[in-house]
Amino acid sequence: MRGRRFFLALLTGLTPFGAIAESGPYVPYSGIIHGTVGTTPIAVTIRNATGSPITCQAALAHWYSSDLGRLPPGSTLPVVLHHDPENGEISLLNDTADRMPVEALWCGLPDSPEIARTRLTLPIRRGPAPAALTFVCAIEASGAMACGQES
Repeated sequence: MRGRRFFLALLTGLTPFGAIAESGPYVPYSGIIHGTVGTTPIAVTIRNATGSPITCQAALAHWYSSDLGRLPPGSTLPVVLHHDPENGEISLLNDTADRMPVEALWCGLPDSPEIARTRLTLPIRRGPAPAALTFVCAIEASGAMACGQES
């Protein structure tokens, strides 16, 4: 009796029952959403008030990042993001209009972006989002860089 149970357990583990439950074959990149249908744009403006050049990046899902640009002192960087009010996701579109989920925006000094950088707070939540956000990056009295939302 014991050998029979072992054999059944072994047989169950070697059969593709999990694969039978699948709805079809795996297709790479099939879960990527294209375009902006169902989203609302958020016009983000980043202003450099530091007196030094800064660089800004988007931290994307799955440990990727995208360079948004380098800003000379006194300049601004416009970025268009897309907000899905159903799930709260904020996306950046790539060159083929694939939605790339944004986890955070970061700006920092180009010589030491890992040390002298700051996170820009995004409205990652369900429901409506603001149509425009403006962030001003400046050096604080402590020497740290901060990017605050302009009211």
